[in-house]
Formats: sequence, structure tokens, C-alpha cells
Amino acid sequence: MSFYKQLSFSRRESPILAIWSALGFAWFVLGMMFLPSSKLYHQGLIFLFWLPGLAAWLPRFRASLLWDRWLLAGLLACVAWAALSVSWGGDSKRYKEMLYVILSAQAFVVLGGLYREDVWRLLACLAMLGSLSALWSIVDFYLLQGHPYSARLVGAGLLDHPILAAHLMGALGVLLLSLRSLSPEVLPRWSWLLACLAYFSFLVLTRSKGPLLALIVACLFFPVCAPSRGRILFAMLLLGGAIVAASLAPQFLLRGGLSYRPDLLLGAWELFLQHPWLGLGLGSSYELEVAAIGATYEHAHNLFAHIALQLGLPGLLLWLSTLLVVFWRGWSNRTSPVGLALCSLLGFSVVALMTDGIGPWVKPREEWFTVWLPIFLCFALRAGAVDERSRPT
Repeated sequence: MSFYKQLSFSRRESPILAIWSALGFAWFVLGMMFLPSSKLYHQGLIFLFWLPGLAAWLPRFRASLLWDRWLLAGLLACVAWAALSVSWGGDSKRYKEMLYVILSAQAFVVLGGLYREDVWRLLACLAMLGSLSALWSIVDFYLLQGHPYSARLVGAGLLDHPILAAHLMGALGVLLLSLRSLSPEVLPRWSWLLACLAYFSFLVLTRSKGPLLALIVACLFFPVCAPSRGRILFAMLLLGGAIVAASLAPQFLLRGGLSYRPDLLLGAWELFLQHPWLGLGLGSSYELEVAAIGATYEHAHNLFAHIALQLGLPGLLLWLSTLLVVFWRGWSNRTSPVGLALCSLLGFSVVALMTDGIGPWVKPREEWFTVWLPIFLCFALRAGAVDERSRPT
């Protein structure tokens, strides 16, 4: 049985569903910047994003969905292996997180089917709005709250952790830079530049080395995906600026050195060798000791090491193969803003998650913008690429 079904609905045929899904998408992207509690954010996702995704199955909307069969197969394989791992260890409560991921993927497929290429314009608009939160966070933290400029910036709303806040803001900044040609026409042409500067300033002021490195890697995709003199010059200036900044102000950008990440990776490797094939099981707790400071950590501060420890080598390979599908979809469309957005976001995500991340099976939070957003947007890309006059093969 094929994973494909013909998409047969549009915004004109389902205006209620379209508005409902768009509001949910805005809640998903911007909600954590403005809401006071994660409970409220999750409740909003249920009613504004997940429910319209499920409502698309109702006969009144005449909606059938087009899934990317390779990406869906990868996602379901990851879910199946993670669920199976609970039988030899782990926490059965993690099943809820798996359901959250499936519901979100469904919502993105519906969103992509309803809005098609306009979903990326909507994303660019939301990223522009998110830059206002980044700017406000800087003003509020340093000027209104009076924190010294040596303090690490945290964001407004639920963005109360500098590294995780940098994950979310960095992901939106990369998307805006990629989709700048799709930004609202009513705004001045240079407005996207100011918005990107707000995101960049936010990342710098969090003093989060991983997301900053990830940002550089993401920007290197621009001349690689669609070479031009301007993009090559931009990449060279970015690299040169990073080297100069690290040389002139190492205490600012390189605060804390490597933060014992090599020690944690070594400890994770030693523990992995004890359970290389099955892992410890989804949700299993473990401790990694850093002898240099006599402290223990509850996770590896590396998403891929964390997956390998809990789900073994098969789980890691399944996850990497899913990301490979996302990269291939983006690379196949690399000359378009959409393909560039997917490639650069995936590059940012992979590098950022090498220095932090305890997902992927967690409730919706900041890490979802690096762990799951590339996958969800890839689902939306395929769902929106349908010509209603043709049928998929």
C-alpha cells in the first residue's frame, strides 16, 4: 500500500481549516516567546494545531493527505524502535512524546497541503515577528532589568535558558535569512536585514558557543547551494569576522572553554560500548562523570550520543537516515529559497545539537526547533508540492 494519497483540498474549499491551521502554526513558532507557562503552550498546540490536523480527516473537509513516503517511513521506524526499546528498559511515559511528534507531523502535512508554497511566506512573516521578541529580550534583560552586559542573555516568555533560547532564535534567524525573498512586500526591503541582526545579536549575547558555530555552518550552505559572488563574499566575511572576534575578545565568545564536552563524549562512548546494539532503552536515566571537576551529568549534552546511549546503534542509524532524507529533499531544491532554508536549517540543527540536546522524545520545547522543525518542514514541502491535476505515482 502506498503512503501517498492525492491532496484534494485547498484554502478556498476549507477556509475554516486553513485559518485554524495558520493560527496553530503561529502558536507553534511564536508561542514560547510570549507565554508564561509551558502548560499553556501545550494546551494551545492541542486546540490550535493538532486538532485541525486531525480534523482534516473529517468528510466535510474532503481532505486527503500527501505524505513523503521515505520520510514517513524513517519517522515511523524511529518511533517503532524507540517504542520497542521500552521493553528492555526505559520509561513507558515516553509514549506520549511519540504521539506529540506524530500529531505535529500530521499538522504540518495539512498545513503544507492547504497553503502549498505560501506556507513558506507565512513562515517568513512569523520569523520577522519573532525578531521583535529577540530585540525586546535584549532591551528588557539589559536595560529594564539592569543585568550587567557580562551576564548571559535569556529570552522572554519560556525562553529562560540561554543555550536552548539560542537554539530557537538561531533556527528562526537561519530560516529568515534563507526565506528573505519571501518576506512581506509591504515592509521595506532592508527590514529582513534588521531582523537578522536582532537574531544574531541575541545569539552573541547568550554566549552559547554551539549555536554560534552552528550559525556559521548554516550560512556556509548559501554559497554551496546556490553559488554567487555575493554569497561567497558573505561567507568569507562571516568566517573572517568570527576569527577576528574570537581573537580580539576570547573571554566574551569563548567563555568556559569547551565546557567539558570532550569529557562527556568520552564517558558516553565508554557507556555506549557496554550496550552498543540495544542501548539502555528510551527514557532510561544515566550519569556521566567529569573527573576534572568531580561532577556528574544526567545526559551527554550531545543529541546523537544521547540517542546512541538510549537506543543503541540501530536507533542512531535510523535517526541519521531520517535526517538524510531531509537533506536530500532540501538539496534537490537547493536553488530555491525553500531548499536553501531546509539545507541551512538542517546544518544549523546538526551542529547545535552536537553540543546540547536531550531529545528527540521530549514535550514541545525550544529543542524542537532544531530537533524536529527540519523534519516537519520537509513534510510540509512534500505535501505542498502537489499539482491537483496530477496524481502521484
